[in-house]
Amino acid sequence: MRSLIFLFLLIAAITTNAQEAIKFNQTTTWNDTKAKAAAESKLIFLDCYTSWCAPCKWMDKNVFTVPAVANFYNENFINAKIDMEKGEGIELRKKYNVQSFPTFLFINDKGEVIHRTGSRMSVEEFLAEGQKAANPKKNLSYLNKKYEEGSRDLPFLLDYYLVLNKSDRMKSDKIGKDIINIISEKELNTEFGWKVIETLARTENDKLGKHFIANESAYTKWGSQAQLDKLKDRLVTSTMYGYINTKDEVAFMNKLPYFKNSDQLERRKQGIMLEADFYLSTGKTKDYVKVTNKALKNELKNDAEKLSFLARRASGGKGGSDGISVAIQKQAYLMAKRAVAIEPEEYSIQSTFAWVCLAMKKKPEALAAAKKSRTLADAETSKIQKLAQDLLDKVEAL
Repeated sequence: MRSLIFLFLLIAAITTNAQEAIKFNQTTTWNDTKAKAAAESKLIFLDCYTSWCAPCKWMDKNVFTVPAVANFYNENFINAKIDMEKGEGIELRKKYNVQSFPTFLFINDKGEVIHRTGSRMSVEEFLAEGQKAANPKKNLSYLNKKYEEGSRDLPFLLDYYLVLNKSDRMKSDKIGKDIINIISEKELNTEFGWKVIETLARTENDKLGKHFIANESAYTKWGSQAQLDKLKDRLVTSTMYGYINTKDEVAFMNKLPYFKNSDQLERRKQGIMLEADFYLSTGKTKDYVKVTNKALKNELKNDAEKLSFLARRASGGKGGSDGISVAIQKQAYLMAKRAVAIEPEEYSIQSTFAWVCLAMKKKPEALAAAKKSRTLADAETSKIQKLAQDLLDKVEAL
């Protein structure tokens, strides 16, 4: 009896889990899929993927299996998942001009694209895209038609920008510039103005960023403190990268305390990343060593991702270490080694350590890290597996 109860519960659990995912490919051919869409008066959701696409795999694991996503997509669409490098996918890729992966297409039963988007997204973003596609007055096809007919009111343009931003960057940039040029100061001081600023402000010195910085407290009516902080951090970071590019040390150092003296750990970490980047780009080796040594003992001591990123930048990455000083290489080694100690099972962190050791001709450590990264790559895409194997071959040839 107990075994029967256990079996029943197991079947129920499997059935429940199966339901909590998008149901793909319930037909055998593309024509069958269109016929099913016509019969059920639904759009087709087509996930255009490849076997080597890492973001595709991430979406499979982290988004398509979320119950809220599965319920919405299963209820509103006929869902198809097709490899763009095999079978019917080859012709569909040409027909729909699929250039990057994943690309997500929402297609009617006549084979016409109604909505187009793509890239790795959060659950919230992916649900929002599905809701736009299902809404006859929010999808890309409708917005394209309205734009061609001459619609230029600001709420429409912002909707249009947000849709285009994931499907046609060149056109979305144009729409974004149009919004910035058209919107008045009075309109910026509204809830809609906040949406525009949050979406389109880029630096502290552009029209939108400058207005936000001057009137930050006014936007607490429409944005949470976390949203305001996130926007300000983005604007200041972008401004400071501009100073790094122009090597404007005075302006950079005047702005650095915003991050460096913050009581928020993440802001202090961002200050370290920016300061290290500035010293690296301006050849200030002693300052670079000082700031990264301090970070290793304090803010970044347990942050494998940021330490590995700094190490990769400092070592020249896959581009080699020509022209990089011994002191900088040593710091790259210390940071990469610490990152591996924190997260030894992360492919990108092991491979960074292997590249750093390879550049410094530390063959035993490079070989161990390269072998580990090659093993870890087995859980990744074929493209990453090839990169890991190439790295291992280079180390073995050292």
